[in-house]
Amino acid sequence: MSITTAATLSSPRAKVGPLFIAVYALAMFGIWMAINLPASVTLALRISEIDPEGKTTSYSIAAGVGTLTAVLANPFFGRLSDRTRSRFGRRRPWIVVGLIGTSLGAAVIAFSNTFPMLLIGWVLMQAFVNAAIAATLAIVADRVPDSQQGLVGSLSGAAASASMVIGVIFIQAFPTSILAQIGLPVAMALVFAGALLTVFKDDAPAAEPLPPFGAKEFFGSFFISPRQEPDFSWLLLALFLLSCGFGVVSTYTVYLLQDQIGTPEPELANAITMAYVIPGVVAFVIGPIAGWVGDRLGRRKPLLMMSAISGVAGMVVIATSTTIGQFLVGVTLVTGVSAGIMMGTYIAFGIATMRDKLASARNLGVVNIALTLPFSVVPFVAPALLSIGGGTANYVALVLFGAALTLLGAIPLLGIRSTR
Repeated sequence: MSITTAATLSSPRAKVGPLFIAVYALAMFGIWMAINLPASVTLALRISEIDPEGKTTSYSIAAGVGTLTAVLANPFFGRLSDRTRSRFGRRRPWIVVGLIGTSLGAAVIAFSNTFPMLLIGWVLMQAFVNAAIAATLAIVADRVPDSQQGLVGSLSGAAASASMVIGVIFIQAFPTSILAQIGLPVAMALVFAGALLTVFKDDAPAAEPLPPFGAKEFFGSFFISPRQEPDFSWLLLALFLLSCGFGVVSTYTVYLLQDQIGTPEPELANAITMAYVIPGVVAFVIGPIAGWVGDRLGRRKPLLMMSAISGVAGMVVIATSTTIGQFLVGVTLVTGVSAGIMMGTYIAFGIATMRDKLASARNLGVVNIALTLPFSVVPFVAPALLSIGGGTANYVALVLFGAALTLLGAIPLLGIRSTR
């Protein structure tokens, strides 16, 4: 019996049904939950147990190394997935490998008693969970028709938002159990991704011939040629600039509440929770709506324009905030409305602008770099902006700088010609 190759992706694809969409959403939720909860809470708690004296330095090292690992691993494993010729397909094997590696990393973190050992576990988790993410995201390009890519693609962003909201509840349910905090999310990922492997039966192997995987192929995992992929390159620049604004607000939410708003200490914990949960719920709702609207209109560019406008408006509100209520309005506009629209749009927009659909996992991995790199860059630029004027930290300058970058993010969209 002949094996269908990935070359058949160019033929019309049948619409996916509600069962496939629901299982795909649950799989993305489980995978994001497996990494987002440790990244936001569990890792910090584990480090405080292992290295209470040097926890701030150790956490900074772990966060930086983990982010770098994720940025490199996503397109690299995406490249390997694009080239895989297994009889089980080219996406399913890497979902399995990714989740096995994630489970191993989680176990190392749970049972480690030194920071170096914990760091090894965290690198394993970040590397292999991104193998699973890259392969799972590429299913949208492989299996889902153009008319549904906005909706199905948006479920990744909605799942990521939901994992943060559920994560807060999860920590409250298991406040002292590190094993539960890190093990149960991974178990959810295994169960839900296993269901996806069951319904995604038409996973095709890569087409032949393929060049040898050498240094050129390796470094090509992280580079998009503006000459060969002009529209995709413009989109990457737009997403990078938009994400810079999100990076400013997300990274400095706690300090904005403490220092700019002057939130009293007894109210701080509740304010921080609301600043993450409310926008998370809004993004969870708006993302799929934006994806569905993009599918119906056949247009993605106006939606990203709206994302930029909403982000700028929110950052202006934050910059002028003097109360917790006003700040929550601003942060909801930025990390709720604006981020929700972008997360509901970028996968379908990326697929529409990339020329090589057979390299979709690698290409979406490079999109991930554009989205996540600002969260590493912003903390290095922020001190110069915070020092403007001397005296107290100038958070107004920092937030307005983020607004300016977000506004600039709308300009590259005008250079995209292949899709609307």
